[in-house]
Formats: sequence, C-alpha cells, structure tokens
Amino acid sequence: HCIRLLRGIPYLLGKFDYSTSHSHIVPRQCQLTRCAAAHPQKNGKGEVYVRHLDRTDSTLQELREVGLLGWLRASDTRGRVVTSILYLNARDWDGGGELRLFDLDSSENTHRDIIPSGGKLILFDSNKVEHQVLATLDEDRYALTCWTNGLLH
Repeated sequence: HCIRLLRGIPYLLGKFDYSTSHSHIVPRQCQLTRCAAAHPQKNGKGEVYVRHLDRTDSTLQELREVGLLGWLRASDTRGRVVTSILYLNARDWDGGGELRLFDLDSSENTHRDIIPSGGKLILFDSNKVEHQVLATLDEDRYALTCWTNGLLH
C-alpha cells in the first residue's frame, strides 16, 4: 500500500501542475531505510545522513576522480526531480532522527527540522533542497523513500 502511494506521486504532480519539471516517472525500486538508534557500543550516537542533495547533474568529466564505475553508480541520481519520504514510525514519535531541511535562499544557515512521525509524507525538490538526517535516540527510525525522475524545465 505504501509503495503504491509513493508511486502515484507523478500523477499528482501532473494534476496540480507542478511547474519545476515534467515527464515524470518513478523507478521500480524504493528505498526502505532503518536508521539504528544510539547504542553504547557506537559511542552513544545513532545513525545519520550528512547534508546533501538527492540529485546530481555532474558530468563524466566532473566525476573523473571517482572513475567510470563511480559515475555509473551516480546515474540513478541524475534524473531525480522530487524526493518523497513516508515515515513508518509510531505516530507519537519522539526518538530523534529528524529530517533537517536547509533554506538555500537565506544568507544565514537557516533550517527546518521535520519530526519523522508515522504516516507523515514529505515531498521536496531533489535538485534544490539540501537536507540531512539527525541521529536517532532510543528507537530505530524507519522511512520509505521514493524518487520521481523527470526532466527539468
């Protein structure tokens, strides 16, 4: 059911005239992520994702330091236009693991933190919104992520 929901995002982008991109498709695979909670054997720190964009427009020449194999591995990220994240945690989640979205239009380093409570669906522009995942505290954090590919206007 959750995967069908995420795979329906391109239909909604078209229905509501999303103007940043067009020709939307969803790859056959989604990513189920389990971020492990803080653990004494890990110095008390939970898993994190560092600040990043979900899309890269780098060419083979720009990625020459990672080689052809690295460039080919990055091919999945070149077509991404919309990131969809569905949280699969408890609805009253307070175990950390927030999604931090950075405001790139601000001269200051401002951000907004999204609590990953169960059932929450987050959509953002894969090419413009830098984000990271903060450490989880007491429980493992679960999310289902799907990227919609398309062509930029």
